[in-house]
Amino acid sequence: MNDNSGMPDGPNARALEASSFGRTGRLIVDRTAFIDFADARNRVLRLHREHGLGDWAAFVDADEVHRPIAATIARHLPRLAPDVAIVDGYTRHYFQSFRLYTSIERRMSFFRVTPQLEWTGRVHERLTGVAGRHLAVPYVYDHYGAMFPMRRQAAKGRQYSSLGQAGPTVAEADVARVREVDYFRALWPLALRYHGDHPAALRELRAALERTEHERYVWSERTVAQFQPPHVRLANLVRRANFEYRWRGRALDPRARRLM
Repeated sequence: MNDNSGMPDGPNARALEASSFGRTGRLIVDRTAFIDFADARNRVLRLHREHGLGDWAAFVDADEVHRPIAATIARHLPRLAPDVAIVDGYTRHYFQSFRLYTSIERRMSFFRVTPQLEWTGRVHERLTGVAGRHLAVPYVYDHYGAMFPMRRQAAKGRQYSSLGQAGPTVAEADVARVREVDYFRALWPLALRYHGDHPAALRELRAALERTEHERYVWSERTVAQFQPPHVRLANLVRRANFEYRWRGRALDPRARRLM
């Protein structure tokens, strides 16, 4: 685990110690100060190799939550042929509400740990040295990185920009002059309604956020409706069907079914 807060006794440390990994002595934490995203992942990769933690590793960010089926997939990874180096799942990207998402994208979920692997790129890092092919499975997990309000999203944009990400940013001094509806203008038309469940591990946090952020979530859902005239809603029906077809269709692959 990489905790780059630099705080050995901060809220991150307490949360990690209270986790099932921490309670059972299975937690290894690196607290080196943050440099960039590739460096952070490479430090964890080195820990994995130094401690002999197995042939496979899971890929997860702090704003993602895996589903219980991920444990089944992980147990079955040794069944794969040696030429499979990456197992891809699909990530649902929530947007400004637990009842909205913008897309379901194919994304690396597990990777085979080999000597040649290395992360590169200060931001939007990439895994290089992969010796093998990808296998996609019909598995969807959850990404909550775009749930935050505008001020926090803008701060994230400035951090990414400082690491080399291209594109416009909003300076801290200008945030108060930017309307939230304008900041997310490109995304309102893309938002799709979500009527499914959320991971059980998120139950308490979600309940708390539904109370404290209720007005913002309701406003976001109403704003989506304003930005989606009939022709946009029709296009979104096609997009939704395409997302469902792409991930559900992986069940037709017998290799993918064996992992599930």
